[in-house]
Amino acid sequence: MPAVIESAQNKYLQLYRNLRKRSVRDELNLLPLEGVKLVGDVLARGVVPQLIFVREDVDIERLPFLLPLLGNVKIVRVAEKLFDRTAFTDSPQGIIAIAEKPSYTLADLFVDTAPLILVVDAVQDPGNLGTMLRSAVAAGAAGAVLLPGTVDSANPKTLRAAMGAHFVMPVVEAATAELLSELQLRRIPLVATAATATVAYDLFDWSMPAAVVIGNEGAGISPLVAEAADAWVAIPLAAAVESLNAAVAMSVVFFEAARQRRTLLEIQKIF
Repeated sequence: MPAVIESAQNKYLQLYRNLRKRSVRDELNLLPLEGVKLVGDVLARGVVPQLIFVREDVDIERLPFLLPLLGNVKIVRVAEKLFDRTAFTDSPQGIIAIAEKPSYTLADLFVDTAPLILVVDAVQDPGNLGTMLRSAVAAGAAGAVLLPGTVDSANPKTLRAAMGAHFVMPVVEAATAELLSELQLRRIPLVATAATATVAYDLFDWSMPAAVVIGNEGAGISPLVAEAADAWVAIPLAAAVESLNAAVAMSVVFFEAARQRRTLLEIQKIF
């Protein structure tokens, strides 16, 4: 077993702590991963972290997903109190890791013939973004585009909420004009949500390609994106509630799109 790290000056621990800063994450193209569930899910998807930290009191033998990595990945053990000070979460689970951030381009989102794309327009809450990415994967989305002003997808809170979504589908940052030009070129409609829209989200035809934009929690969709929208849909609310949480609204729309697409596939199988 490796010696237990007991110094806060250890170069590996310093590297991990520095990943709290977006500038460092961007420069090194690295992601900080925390918790048994997230690290386990990432490993299950075939991702091999560059470095894994295990708290001194945690028995590696009780983390079966680590066993195949022994001897192939650098695993360091860290003194209990030092580990807890290094981790970003308030209640660390005893395992954290560093992995390379997947690299994608806009072209990676258009591989499918009828892609369903999430467009995130200046969403600020990292938990909201992470939940959207997780829901997008679950709904079978082709990928996500993060427009300027959106929180960093590699934010530790976003990573925890996304639960490995970054390693399943493309997540791309793009300028608004670049995305709009690409959608126009590929004839993919941009669909926005608004309480005043005349078409309910479940009456819209989601069998066709679509890029669905979700706007800022307070300000909504930016004027440039709103002007470019090809269609608007509403989520009818039964009670006097002004609006849904951004991540909830996104999930409602995407799972309806997934339902329609599943139904279409089932019909096509019959005929």
